[in-house]
This record gives sequence, structure tokens and C-alpha cells, in this order.
Amino acid sequence: MSGKLIATIYFYIISAGAIVLMVIGVFNVVNFFVNSTQYEKYPLRYNMISNCDNPYGRGIDTYPAKPMLVPNEATLSAEEVKFNKEQCLKNEESDRKQHQVDDIKNAVTFPIVGIILFLIHFPLARKQTKDV
Repeated sequence: MSGKLIATIYFYIISAGAIVLMVIGVFNVVNFFVNSTQYEKYPLRYNMISNCDNPYGRGIDTYPAKPMLVPNEATLSAEEVKFNKEQCLKNEESDRKQHQVDDIKNAVTFPIVGIILFLIHFPLARKQTKDV
């Protein structure tokens, strides 16, 4: 294989990768737009269920079916229950905000990187094709 043929293949592969980045970027833009406009609150990551009504701050347990009593476990006071719920709500809100920031970041960076790579490599690939 000649060096020009290898360079042409390289430029076309990078151009194809840039198109893939642009498609992923469009998906991220649509995802961010839907999450921002169609939900009352920005959704939690991975479709997590809000569980701030649980005063012990534990996740939703699906097993055992019958709760086991832990020896020497004290009941929480009203202040502790209120504090745990407030902390849970604050954590959920910060997670929603971070998820939104990550979605904005992905919606902006993927298309920009894809467009830049495509604009640099595709004209070079076309030029290499004409020369080969």
C-alpha cells in the first residue's frame, strides 16, 4: 500500500468517526431538550426513584419480604426524620442539577468536536482521493 492510500483511508475513517460524534451529539441535544421541557423537574439519573419518605435514608429494599428487626436499633426522633428527609431532598436536587449540567456539556461538546473533526479531515480525504 502506498502512503497516499493509507492517508486517504485514515482521513475517511476519521471523517466517519466525526459523523458518528455528530449523530451522538444530536441525540444528546434532543435528550436534553426533552428532559428540560417535558418534565416538571429534571429527571434523576438512571430513572432512579425518589425515596425521601423513608426516614432511615435507605434505598428501597425489595427483599426480604418480611422486614427483619435489627436488635438494638433505636427509633429516630422527629428532628432526625426531618433532617434526613431534608438532606435527601437536597441530595436529589443536586443530583438533578449535576445531571442537567452533564447533559448540557454532552449536547454541546459532541457536535462541536464532530463538526471540527469533519471539517478538518473530510476535505483532506477528498483531496487525497483526487491525488490517488
